[in-house]
Amino acid sequence: MNMNLAGKLKELRKAKNVSQEKFAEYLGVSYQAVSKWENNITSPDILLLPDIARYFGITVDELLQVERMEADEYFEECSQESEKLFRNGKRAEIIPLWLEAYKKLPNDIRVKEMLMSIYFDTDKIKYQNEIIELGTEIYNLDAADGDNSYYKGQAIKEVAQTYYANGNYQKADEWARKAYQIIHCQEMLFMQIHNEEDCLTDTFSFANHWYLDTLFYMAARLNMCHVKCYGDDYVQKVNKAVVSMFEAAYPNDDMGYESLQHLCILHRCIAENEVSLANDESVVEKHLTCAVKCAVKSIDIKAHALTHPLLCGWEIADAPSDNKQIVRTLREELNWSCFDEYKQKDWFIELTKKLEIDP
Repeated sequence: MNMNLAGKLKELRKAKNVSQEKFAEYLGVSYQAVSKWENNITSPDILLLPDIARYFGITVDELLQVERMEADEYFEECSQESEKLFRNGKRAEIIPLWLEAYKKLPNDIRVKEMLMSIYFDTDKIKYQNEIIELGTEIYNLDAADGDNSYYKGQAIKEVAQTYYANGNYQKADEWARKAYQIIHCQEMLFMQIHNEEDCLTDTFSFANHWYLDTLFYMAARLNMCHVKCYGDDYVQKVNKAVVSMFEAAYPNDDMGYESLQHLCILHRCIAENEVSLANDESVVEKHLTCAVKCAVKSIDIKAHALTHPLLCGWEIADAPSDNKQIVRTLREELNWSCFDEYKQKDWFIELTKKLEIDP
């Protein structure tokens, strides 16, 4: 329990002009228990909250309002710190951050989901027990307020994929069957019955951003594995198709830092693959030029809301404090031996100069 709730209990009791003993007698607990609550040593059992609120003539929400506001503020601070650590490459520090938050807010569905997702993104083999335990709790939990379908959806997806990754295909299938059908999901139904602009913005901007993000990772996996059954030509077609989707959804490359990073990687992959395919210099130059453009642009990304039709309202964050990560990486990649035959070309030299930005 936080100090504000402890103080609130003491304030309410004194305002009612009752002793700790009388208040304790009403609740069926010892006066020492009440004393510990008011001194923030222990917390009242959650089952007592309705009785406490009723005794003072307020609702449970009113009793916990200050605590909820503090929880919201703390969660937002953790979210911002987590994003900062992730974007600056300090990913090992993210799990301890959310473990601490989980200790402080053990019943907060948002914290549970964040901790589950961090475990999942880090290593779903190593942390399978933690992911399954948290995911099951989230799936069976009713959120304290508002809609919790997002959190349940995340739990279903990550638990199913964790079971699959660990070879338990039966359990993976069982969890996959819990997922909502897209044509009957809540968001689509609201769109059909209301046709509201806000629903269009919130739902489809969110979905489109993550669909593109997922497509990038699928393409990146192909580039790393070079799926032999399809060949390099297929991989190249996929890269170009995903680039086209990014460029259609984000006109003028107006996108967030991570999306620019993804687009930069795809352009570099296309140029690299072209060397081993047709080795068309114009194609290599075109995509390396686009990659450099993305890298340089990423340095000065400022927070704003997108106005693109497919992503209208999607919020873009400032570039991370270490805003030259993409530039440094691309500069190293242009030194790869696959580009040796182009390194003396005027256009290649000009591109490398654009990446000569102080670290």
